[in-house]
Amino acid sequence: MEENNKKKIVSAQTKNTLINIAKKYFTEYGFAHASLEAIVKEANMTRGAVYHHFKNKKDLFLAVLEQIQIDTGKYIEEKASLSNNLWEQLILGCIAFIEFATLSENSRILLIDAPNIIGWTEWKKSDENNSEFYLKEHLSLLKQERVLIDTDINLVTHIISGALNELSLYIARTSPINKKTLYTAISKLLKGFKIESN
Repeated sequence: MEENNKKKIVSAQTKNTLINIAKKYFTEYGFAHASLEAIVKEANMTRGAVYHHFKNKKDLFLAVLEQIQIDTGKYIEEKASLSNNLWEQLILGCIAFIEFATLSENSRILLIDAPNIIGWTEWKKSDENNSEFYLKEHLSLLKQERVLIDTDINLVTHIISGALNELSLYIARTSPINKKTLYTAISKLLKGFKIESN
């Protein structure tokens, strides 16, 4: 039993090592030009060891993408929790998504390569299961607390998510936007969905 646990730990560590090294290569060279040979060499492993964990380069890319999605969720949660106000948490969470998605080590994989490599439908599903899921949960809570207007949550989720993805892509391709300007823009975008207090 203990031997089995040790094997599982070593296997998980090997997998994480490969994901971290692959992320570096996918970021620097893009999926098309990232060499599996170079990743294997840097990981100090055989090609067979890699194929034990991943079917191919695309499968390894998917694992990297999934890790970025998980890290994005954690970052959003961390930044949103800086406020105790539910509406402010929504604004901070949206800004956090843009900040994290446009980091140089994430933007190419998350915003540019992923929709092309795995296809738009799969990429959208990945987004729906991660950052979009948390957005929908928070919007549902705001509606429950009568902070959000009485409307279709799916509709609002897709409007906001679409805007955030598009804005992230724009920022990643141009240059970072002043944080104050970003805060104002996001606040104005979301304001239309908020119940105006008397």
